[in-house]
Amino acid sequence: MFKEYLSLMNVTFKNIKCKLNTKQKNLFKDFCKFLQKNYGLKDDLIISFVGERIGKMTTGSQHVKKGIKILINNRMNRDILRTMAHEWIHVYQRNVLGRERGPDIGGKNENEANALAGSLLKKFESKNPNMDGIIYEEVKPIQNKINLLQEQILLIDGEKLRNEFINEMKKIGIEKLPYSYSSLRNFVDPKTMNIHYNKHYKGYVKKLNDALSDKKYGDLELEEIILSVSKYDDVVRNNAGGAFNHALFWKMLSPKKQVPKKEILEKINKDFGNIKKMKDEFNEESKKRFGSGWCWLIITKNKKLKIISTPNQDNPLMNIIKGGGYPVLGLDLWEHAYYLKYQNKRDEYIKNFWNHVNWDFVNELFLSRIDN
Repeated sequence: MFKEYLSLMNVTFKNIKCKLNTKQKNLFKDFCKFLQKNYGLKDDLIISFVGERIGKMTTGSQHVKKGIKILINNRMNRDILRTMAHEWIHVYQRNVLGRERGPDIGGKNENEANALAGSLLKKFESKNPNMDGIIYEEVKPIQNKINLLQEQILLIDGEKLRNEFINEMKKIGIEKLPYSYSSLRNFVDPKTMNIHYNKHYKGYVKKLNDALSDKKYGDLELEEIILSVSKYDDVVRNNAGGAFNHALFWKMLSPKKQVPKKEILEKINKDFGNIKKMKDEFNEESKKRFGSGWCWLIITKNKKLKIISTPNQDNPLMNIIKGGGYPVLGLDLWEHAYYLKYQNKRDEYIKNFWNHVNWDFVNELFLSRIDN
């Protein structure tokens, strides 16, 4: 346990089944000072770093008496600091502004916390360039990637390559495909997956970054754009939707067949009656979508599961979508997603989708939006 004394209050840090080194502790202290300077709290605060999930908690939670809990779980990335900022804003809303707790999905409090957490982290990063050496070098996938590039590093400017790699990981919408192009061959053929990922998805990301740069919108988080998409033109709207939707879609698919379980299955049974009824409704909604679009299983502001479809690259999280919510499962219904394998048999593509749903990831998304 370690403490940091700030103006008018002090923060007590606790470690629960996790270890933090000196650099990490100092980073968290500096970030708290930054948060206190921008959104000062009056009361003392406890921040607990948890090594393993407690109950149904996901990335983080906050309690009136117990303070903020943040799940580390052998990872050290930007999401840890963003979660800290998100929960800090909720404490500020309650203790300083005197607001009542609102819905965990949508609503003024949650939308404000999402937006402010992203912008605060960006500002902190710009003032603390050494943060990269603490955050990014300790993320296992990134370290593994750097190890694979070791021979190239010996041949060219290693520091330049490292910085370029870190910058690439920070870009809006860039998500590595979590499996090979052939891993889902029974659902999507390798050629389609290759074109879908490298041409369509990366095309959305490039066009989005170009559009944001041309209009000088500044440094934005992708989810911030989606939540307030009505402020932007159609170029940003379409390409932000394409980037956001696909970044989720890759993770929603699994090479191995999974079955829904745990909390998401309980919720499906409660809201739809059983898993078959949910799938049947999802299939029918998918078939009804005329032309290009997506079908979604979402969590509404009232924490109910609901199935909707959206046209083109629109997303149910966009503030232009009536009756929307947070997507936990989605299916791409654009022809480029299936046409080489299925031709005009979209119904067969929809049916085969259920053999490759990553229900573990769906459950994580679900928990992240209902547990605060």
